[in-house]
Amino acid sequence: MSVESVSLQVALDNIFECYEALVDRAQLLVDGYWNEWREHNKKIFSSGLKPGEDGYQNTGRLAPRLKRSKITHRVYLEWLDWKKTTYRKFQNPRSGVHIKPNKREGYTWTTISKKANVWEKVLFDKYEPLFKSLRKALALMADQISMLKSTIKILS
Repeated sequence: MSVESVSLQVALDNIFECYEALVDRAQLLVDGYWNEWREHNKKIFSSGLKPGEDGYQNTGRLAPRLKRSKITHRVYLEWLDWKKTTYRKFQNPRSGVHIKPNKREGYTWTTISKKANVWEKVLFDKYEPLFKSLRKALALMADQISMLKSTIKILS
C-alpha cells in the first residue's frame, strides 16, 4: 500500500467513527420522540373518552425511524404514518407507511399534516429541525465515505 492510501484509510476510519456517532445521536433523538409520543397516546387511552365525546383526541399516527440501507449502508431518517388499517393487520405491525418529503424543503408540516393529528405538530416542530440538520450531515459524511473508498481502491 502506498503512503497516500494509508493516510486515506486513516481519514476514512475517522470519518466513519464520526458517522457512527451521528447515527447514535439520531437514534437518541428518535427514541426521545417515541417516548413522548407513547406518553401522549397513553394519556389519550387512559382518558376513557370515546369518539364523538367532547375533548376526545385521536391517537398518534406520525413517528420517525432510522432506516439503514443494506446495499449502501447509508442511514436515512424518515417519517412514517403508523395508522391502523384493515390492510396493516396482515402486514408486520412494526412497519408504517413512508411519508414522502417535499423535494425542495424536505419534510414540512404542510406535507405531513394530511396524515398527522393536530397535537402531533408540537412534537414535529420540536424534533424536525434537529432531524433536518442530522440528515444533511449524515448525507455529506456518507458521500465522503463512498468517495474515500473509491479513491483507496484506485490507489491500491
